[in-house]
Amino acid sequence: MRNMFYKWLLPLSLLTGALTSLSVKAAEPVPSQENAIGQVTSVSQLSDVQPTDWAFQALQSLVERYGCIAGYPDGTFKGNRAATRYELAAALNACLDQVSDRFASKEDLATVKALQEEFKAELATLKGRVDGLEARTKTLEAQQFSTTTKLSGIAVFSAAYGDTIGSKTYIDPETNTASLTDTKATAIASLQLNFNTSFTGSDLLQTTLFAGNGGQDLFGAANIGASPTNPTSTAQSLFVPGQYYWTGYPSNVGLYRLAYTFKPMKDLSVTVGPLFYATDIIDLNSYTAPSNGFSSWFFINNPQINPYQVNFFGGAGAGINWQIGGGPFAFRAVYIASSPFNSVANTFGGGLFGDPYQGTAELEYANKFGADKKNSYAVRLQYTNSATSNISQNAGGINAELTLGRFGLFARYGIAGAQSYGGATPLPYDDNLIGIGTNRKFLSQSWMVGVGVNDLFIPGSLLAVAGGQPFINDLGSGTSAATGARINDTTQTNLEAFYRFPINDNISITPIVMAILNPNNSSSTPTLIQGVLRVTFSF
Repeated sequence: MRNMFYKWLLPLSLLTGALTSLSVKAAEPVPSQENAIGQVTSVSQLSDVQPTDWAFQALQSLVERYGCIAGYPDGTFKGNRAATRYELAAALNACLDQVSDRFASKEDLATVKALQEEFKAELATLKGRVDGLEARTKTLEAQQFSTTTKLSGIAVFSAAYGDTIGSKTYIDPETNTASLTDTKATAIASLQLNFNTSFTGSDLLQTTLFAGNGGQDLFGAANIGASPTNPTSTAQSLFVPGQYYWTGYPSNVGLYRLAYTFKPMKDLSVTVGPLFYATDIIDLNSYTAPSNGFSSWFFINNPQINPYQVNFFGGAGAGINWQIGGGPFAFRAVYIASSPFNSVANTFGGGLFGDPYQGTAELEYANKFGADKKNSYAVRLQYTNSATSNISQNAGGINAELTLGRFGLFARYGIAGAQSYGGATPLPYDDNLIGIGTNRKFLSQSWMVGVGVNDLFIPGSLLAVAGGQPFINDLGSGTSAATGARINDTTQTNLEAFYRFPINDNISITPIVMAILNPNNSSSTPTLIQGVLRVTFSF
């Protein structure tokens, strides 16, 4: 049988490539064929072979990769000439010789064969696992929720019980009195579902939904300067709620967060959105994150830097996070307006640039030190300009933390120059016992400090205790003619201790004890205390 040289070049090239895929030795040159010029090392040495020839790549592979093709004495290959069976056999034998020379020794091959027999069962098991993974992968690809979106979530089950120490009459600064008799234990349910979407790999669209059972703790029910059902409460502007962070989630599903973060440059992230929170970007602290640490609003964030009314409801705005040169310094800034949806003025203004709003800048220096970099510290300097419920503030603050091995120390401090404005009495104590009115200027401060121990008894656990005062002010004091209660004659003090221990990577249990002394800066108000058992599921 006769054929053209080019007709067998391609299958010969493929055969040689398949056989040499198992090779372990370098190629050896073969003797030149009779009447040939000897082994060529480059296809360019063959004068009648052009890159446009249909088998050029196959011939190039056989010459330059496998070294098993020779030319004629005149420097040609004669690829269009018919080949005899002898020539075909000689060429095939030369290529097979090359392949055989590249194999390991017979002893090596025997060892490989013996190992295959010895681990035959294990290899079969591994093959089965790989086949199973391939099948599951195909199923996931066919049934996946989205190619761009990942779902994560946090579900919190809580049981809470609180009571007063002493009198049951609580002095509410806006209603003068309230009864806290016959307190009850409550069950509190909270759920957040996060849909995290990335379109480029470096951006993030956050969509968070929330729901719960509307559960309340005693501190929330007592309206310690806060009420989820009363967003225009004037007391919220000044007093920091002692209420449990996970309370007040309604039974209907709502939108908790909708924001988009992108990176215009390597170390700079920009966030914009119609609903997110300033504390998504600023005033972070390793020991006070609500999912892992404290449960009182006061200990989670600085009330001077993050006014409760904006912090609780979130809003529309923009923020940046600049990790300067990837080093220890970081600069962050954020602006949030909590009533951006109002096209006409509400009680206090509203709109995208009206009351309530918050604008904050933060400069952080954070670093690690010591053996194996197990110790760390961070210091954050902060400034906020805000307006909430007819009270404007210019506040400065500091947020610091220090970790030495298993032990941690953390603290916050804030000081604000504030002024009331507007036609209505903007501050608490409506009876004007302490002379509060429009355009009244005053100074307020807050502080908190805490200690923590990591990995106590159980790896991954955290024991922490903190105390602080949310509203130290120079407004003066008075006595209610109606109730005889003292108003603003002392300073509210908040205390909290918790021990969070993990059950596994997705479940943790946290017993918590919380107390508020002299609630709402009144010595006439009894101490409030409550215990909470929090179970957190994250996925």
